[in-house]
Amino acid sequence: MTMSAAVPSAPARTSETRWWVVTALLALVAFAHIQDRVTAAGARRYVAEQRLALDGQGELVPPDQAMRPANARAVRAGLAAASGVVLLSGVARVIALRSRRPS
Repeated sequence: MTMSAAVPSAPARTSETRWWVVTALLALVAFAHIQDRVTAAGARRYVAEQRLALDGQGELVPPDQAMRPANARAVRAGLAAASGVVLLSGVARVIALRSRRPS
């Protein structure tokens, strides 16, 4: 193997870098979106519990007690979504590179 065959050309490196930058941005967007939706669901649940408590059908719940589990679920769900994006992007990259190889 010659040295030129071992080192990817500049356009190939640029393409690879661009692929992973786009992947990182998509993973960040997926994390933020999922984390926001799960946190919002926790906030809606907290408000519903507070309304019931104010109507005399339950106890008042401190915001930390209600939102701490919701925030933990939100971060886990966001990380799972971001991980899925990275995994799918890696699989797509392997498939794309294999399809370009001459037979």
